[in-house]
Amino acid sequence: MAARYVTIAEDLQARIAKGQWEVGAFLASEPELASEYSVSRETLRAALRQLEDSGLIARRKGQGTRVVRLQPVQEFHTKLSSIEELAQYGRTAERTILSIEEVAVDSHLADELGVHEGTRRTVITSTRRDPSDGGPPASWAKVYISPADAPLILEELKDSDRLVADLVAEHTGRQVTRVLQQIKATALDEEAARALGEIPGSVALRLSRCYMDAAGGILAVAISTHPAARFVYESVLERG
Repeated sequence: MAARYVTIAEDLQARIAKGQWEVGAFLASEPELASEYSVSRETLRAALRQLEDSGLIARRKGQGTRVVRLQPVQEFHTKLSSIEELAQYGRTAERTILSIEEVAVDSHLADELGVHEGTRRTVITSTRRDPSDGGPPASWAKVYISPADAPLILEELKDSDRLVADLVAEHTGRQVTRVLQQIKATALDEEAARALGEIPGSVALRLSRCYMDAAGGILAVAISTHPAARFVYESVLERG
């Protein structure tokens, strides 16, 4: 028989998936949920930790528990040593903007972006290359942001190589405090292959990064594709 906190976590996950709480909405307070499930605060917190580990919610002391995704993250992911190190790639790689357009999110992307199908998002498509070697692009990316934030950053975006999430944070008075990252193998589709100068179907790495603020709000989601032969991803894991 499953532990009580596990069954509570499963029930809350099902309620989130059914839309009882929208992305960005706050769950009931811990005392209210503990009373609803007739358990102690400690048991309720264990259930919430399980949801947080699944990437469904973000908890901040004094602010409550906010829904950040409708479905749990299934792929293995690691925590970066610092957000500053993540931003270093943006400061050293040269970006070329290919297109900027507003789209309706389809069902395939909705869960990954933490929104409902049909939600409008501005998508910035670009490549990045090492300016020192003059070779083909090292990555092809699509970055999804709120249409309300897009006008704030578009002018600066033309002349800046900074991460889109950093620009959004700066112009909206927010701060990136958490990045949820997923890495998996993929094959290049025709659009990505054409931008990268590769053959469609070639092996590549797909990195998805969801940039969040302290309240769990999503500033940007960047999905980048890197040819396997031209990209090495290195991380250092330390015992905490």
